[in-house]
Amino acid sequence: MLRKLSTRKTYICQTKKLKLNKSDFISSWPTVKDGLFHTVDYIRSFLRVPVSRLLPYNAIIVPFSYFFIKNNLKNPSNIQHKLLTQYFFWSALSNRFTSGVEGKIALDIKKMDDILAEKMPDYRGHEVNMTIDDIRYKWFSTGDAFCRAILCIYCYFEPKSFESNSIVKIDNDWLKVAFSKNYHHFFPKAFLKTKGFGHWQANSILNITIVDDYLNKRKIGAKAPSDYIANYQKKNAELSKTLSSHLIDDLVSFGIMSDEYETFIERRGKKVIEEITKRLNPQI
Repeated sequence: MLRKLSTRKTYICQTKKLKLNKSDFISSWPTVKDGLFHTVDYIRSFLRVPVSRLLPYNAIIVPFSYFFIKNNLKNPSNIQHKLLTQYFFWSALSNRFTSGVEGKIALDIKKMDDILAEKMPDYRGHEVNMTIDDIRYKWFSTGDAFCRAILCIYCYFEPKSFESNSIVKIDNDWLKVAFSKNYHHFFPKAFLKTKGFGHWQANSILNITIVDDYLNKRKIGAKAPSDYIANYQKKNAELSKTLSSHLIDDLVSFGIMSDEYETFIERRGKKVIEEITKRLNPQI
């Protein structure tokens, strides 16, 4: 659970790195704890990030906690919510916290002050401008903050089971590595290999879907998408809604029924870019 992200012991250890007074930190812990819990609830409920392993950076918890403490633990306004969402994805997609974490957190507190005042933070010089070519064959890695940000977008739409249209259970224990149970290459890597595609192409983040269990993957195996999707059409009367929850629309135009991988990547990539753009450029 996300609530396990932050413990008192962990944060006391961080105070030593930051040269903070230990007793002052302990005395303020109840307030800090409330801020942390409100942050966790917000990220789970509003951003729909269900588990901690999908967080692009643990460090992002700190500026969010500051926001909630300064906001008297109230839910953000509509404008604040859009700006917090923008900050969340900007920090992930710009690889904000790969280095110099403490200094960048201090700078980002100022961004939180702007959000508290319902003002757009200044991102000049650090803008994230993205096209489909930037993500077309982005290597899928669970340790990469950029990939995790896109996984967060996938999770936002509460992906459904291909077989039953039930909501996929997303569990921390299943999200440790790229070959874990929750991750499925929509165009199976073994299938793509027979079509001449390299592993670097098959392992694109745009080819990843979140499924419910290993059984689902085992049934699919190395089958062509046109084959296994045709089977699920017989079992799942709401398959179109199911696929929509994976940012996959029409079976024909997405190249699924004709097994056209490049068409699929192009169409799904456009959907992902649209969702990224909405989050990075909110209408205030």
